[in-house]
Amino acid sequence: MENPRVWFRSISLENVRSFGSKQTIYFTEDGTENSPVARWNVLLGDNGTGKTTVLKGLVVSVQNQQAVVKTGVDLTEFWRNKGEIGGATVEVMLDDQNNKISSLFKIDYASDGPKNSSYFRFLRNYEIDVAVFAYNAARRISTTGISEDSTDPISNFFGEESKLTNAEEWLIQADYLSYKDSKYKKRYEIIDKVLSKLFEGEVYYIFIELKAGVPKVFFSTVYGDVNLHELSLGYKTTIAWMVDFAKGLLDHYPGSPNPLAEPAVCLVDEIDLHLHPKFQRNIIKFLTDTFPNTQFIVTAHSSLVVQAAEDYQANLIVLKREGNETVVTNGLDVRNWRVDQILSSDLFEGISPRAPEAEAKMARRRHLLVQDSLSSEEKTELAELERELDIVSVSDTWESVKTLDIIRKAMLNQE
Repeated sequence: MENPRVWFRSISLENVRSFGSKQTIYFTEDGTENSPVARWNVLLGDNGTGKTTVLKGLVVSVQNQQAVVKTGVDLTEFWRNKGEIGGATVEVMLDDQNNKISSLFKIDYASDGPKNSSYFRFLRNYEIDVAVFAYNAARRISTTGISEDSTDPISNFFGEESKLTNAEEWLIQADYLSYKDSKYKKRYEIIDKVLSKLFEGEVYYIFIELKAGVPKVFFSTVYGDVNLHELSLGYKTTIAWMVDFAKGLLDHYPGSPNPLAEPAVCLVDEIDLHLHPKFQRNIIKFLTDTFPNTQFIVTAHSSLVVQAAEDYQANLIVLKREGNETVVTNGLDVRNWRVDQILSSDLFEGISPRAPEAEAKMARRRHLLVQDSLSSEEKTELAELERELDIVSVSDTWESVKTLDIIRKAMLNQE
């Protein structure tokens, strides 16, 4: 029997941290309410605009009341203005391909004599069965035993440190148990294949070897054999959540012939964390191919990730600060844009792809060019600027691209 696919359709936040008035984010193909649910959703925005808050809201929304209370996590951190009547509200809409499922929770304000307090409650009387895996920006490989690893998604995502599955110990145990049970051999082979594919061209193969009587996992590279815990931070950070996610699917779907292809939702804060630009460009394709039935909702600061995501019809969501609160822009289209055009667009608040000194010279050159007349000194200055900027293409700027597009459309209308 096929497992039902449950993905997130939307989230609304009101009086939640940087979100003041109610803002709704649609995780759909064109960022609108009734469009099909999107497989890839990328949250963009400056630091402090609420990207992580959105992911936290999604994590909590699919838990049950008892599980949330049991964690001891102080959810009043969601509250924008403590003491305001009405508290904070987060409403999530899920989609199981046939129905829309609503999940609403509130953090309310209460006054008990001289004391003020708050309480958390779900406004639903049913449980939601959805495989959600969430990874915050503090993720790292745990050094504890597998039996000691935390399985609580709320504490792990909300905590200052996110200690994930000890990938090395898990691989060693799976390899050892594979000689006793073919089930574990399959599990080991699945994770080994994921890592080999992830580091294709960088790692020749992965093997286990005794060092001073202790089994260790090694990656064979052009530089020699490297122990898992001695890999670069970018590799280790990626391995940390990738192995944890794959293991989670293996555990969640024990009877499936292909657990990695089963329905799931994966939330990743700063998916580009510590990644080399080449990996930033390739990570979207790798995840799409490896986990074909997973909805990804991620945050990013990289124009390379944005460009790569567009190849998979990603829904781009921009969080912007207006006054003292965050507002949402959904459904942006950057297909066929160059990386520098994406970087200099409103997606990244118009960051110039040039060095600050070169950009200052370009700005001065533009200023001189629009003048009705120039003095002899200004003409000399302009000539010097054009000589210095000779290697810089004038048409690379975002405003130039827009201007050329306007001119092109005007000429077509005249025809």
